[in-house]
Amino acid sequence: MKNLSAPSSPDTSAQPGGRSQAAIVVFVLLPFTLAHFLSYLYRNVNAVVYPDLARELGLNANALGWLTSAYLLAFALAQLPIGVALDRYGCRRGQAPLMLIAASGSVVFAYAHSLSMLAIGRGLIGFGVAGSLMAAIKASSQWLPRERLSLATATLLAVGGFGAMASTTPMQVALRHLDWRQVFVVLGMCTVAVSALIYFAVPEPRPVAQTARLGDMWRDIGQLFRSSSFWRISLYSIFAHATYMAVQGLWMGAWLRDAGGLDSARAADVLLAGTVTMIAGSLCFGWLTDWLKRFGVNPITVCGGGIAVFLVCQALMIWGHGRSPLLLACGFTFFGTAATMNYAIIAQSVPAHLTGRVSTSFNLLVFLLAFVIQAALGAVIAHWPSQGGAYPVQAYQWAFGINLALQCPGLLLWLTFRPWARERTAVV
Repeated sequence: MKNLSAPSSPDTSAQPGGRSQAAIVVFVLLPFTLAHFLSYLYRNVNAVVYPDLARELGLNANALGWLTSAYLLAFALAQLPIGVALDRYGCRRGQAPLMLIAASGSVVFAYAHSLSMLAIGRGLIGFGVAGSLMAAIKASSQWLPRERLSLATATLLAVGGFGAMASTTPMQVALRHLDWRQVFVVLGMCTVAVSALIYFAVPEPRPVAQTARLGDMWRDIGQLFRSSSFWRISLYSIFAHATYMAVQGLWMGAWLRDAGGLDSARAADVLLAGTVTMIAGSLCFGWLTDWLKRFGVNPITVCGGGIAVFLVCQALMIWGHGRSPLLLACGFTFFGTAATMNYAIIAQSVPAHLTGRVSTSFNLLVFLLAFVIQAALGAVIAHWPSQGGAYPVQAYQWAFGINLALQCPGLLLWLTFRPWARERTAVV
């Protein structure tokens, strides 16, 4: 297994030729970004439909936290098999069938009348969209120059942000005309359409890993998890990354209503504004990373610096919640995207034929932790009695405060990389 701390040379054997950049964007990257769009929409939609779910099925914060995090758990458990599938069978054949699983989960969720069936549907959705971003990153590494991967990843994440945006005010508007069950039926139909687009429109480059034995590929994963370089490059950002997903995917909406004093419509508008800043943050950090490379500034410097400000935003949410919920929510989402830049850092640290496995291995850690954080936040918040479906500010202060303390060691680990030093190469 390659040392993750060393830069790698481009694997040109998998680079297809004879296609314009426009053709690559339209026929390769666009279908995968649509899948990533849907994965973000599914991930965050419960933050808006939460009041309807809680009212119809009598769910408290603890139950809702576990229900919503079922997506994250299934997403995490799917990562390693998906990584092997993407490297062995390619992005098109690996991703298209998974989207059909997500579509079936959406239908199960739509017709569920118990917490267990809701959890099963949510889990199928999470499993089905689990390879969306990784397939997009893998395709980018195959079809684009390696030096463009940071910017391409940032763009992919920005498109995913539009999915999160669609889950806010547009979803609130849709709920005026459809109930939440009908919404999930429509989402299932859209997911089937994206699956067909990926399967029939996306070409496959020459599958360089097709001849690799499955046993060897799994052994590579085992060696990866025994690599101290992999753990160092993962752990400095993982708590911040998982927190960003867990809070934005569910508890941001509840915090805006309970601690920020906003009604559901206004909270949806703030969530929409937050997704706009999330898109801006993804593009900004991707562009900044790409530009600073020219001056020898390491990508991990930009990533860790953004995470430091992200922690400050969380502290302000804990102690300054009632002053400007809009500004705090936007700061959270803008600087939270800095943690996602570690996807590109890790993907650039290995040869192209390994990007599927290394990216999904990292994603496994992120989503497992996000599952734990999202459920744990609900468990802590539920320790305080709700009044009219709302929880006291103190509940969020304790839940977010404990979680903030767990993120601080990551900053200390980041300092061991000596981020202030300039390197000859911009790859960690």
